[in-house]
Amino acid sequence: MLREKAIINVQFKSTFSIKKLHKISYKHKDEMANINGLIIKYYYVNPETKIIGGTYFFEDIFQARDYLNHFFLKGIGLQYGIIPDTLKVEINVISFEVKGTNTKQERKGNNLS
Repeated sequence: MLREKAIINVQFKSTFSIKKLHKISYKHKDEMANINGLIIKYYYVNPETKIIGGTYFFEDIFQARDYLNHFFLKGIGLQYGIIPDTLKVEINVISFEVKGTNTKQERKGNNLS
């Protein structure tokens, strides 16, 4: 089970504006793209609660843990103005996936559009 895909979810509030956080994230996108084992990262924001976050999909839990060690050791939280007591981090192994079939993308591929 340890070689199954892994997911990390990071959420926090920041002392920075959402606009500034977008600029910082965009500046580091090439560096993120080169993280060992990273399949995809989604950045998200909730404008009502001011919670910012990222969901990362990795090839396995070992690579996910390596990234978290890098995240904390490199002090990435300081770069994003993370308010310490708002930081939440979860790491999990993906047990199975369900791919949606009722989307515009899928209908287009199946000549249903």
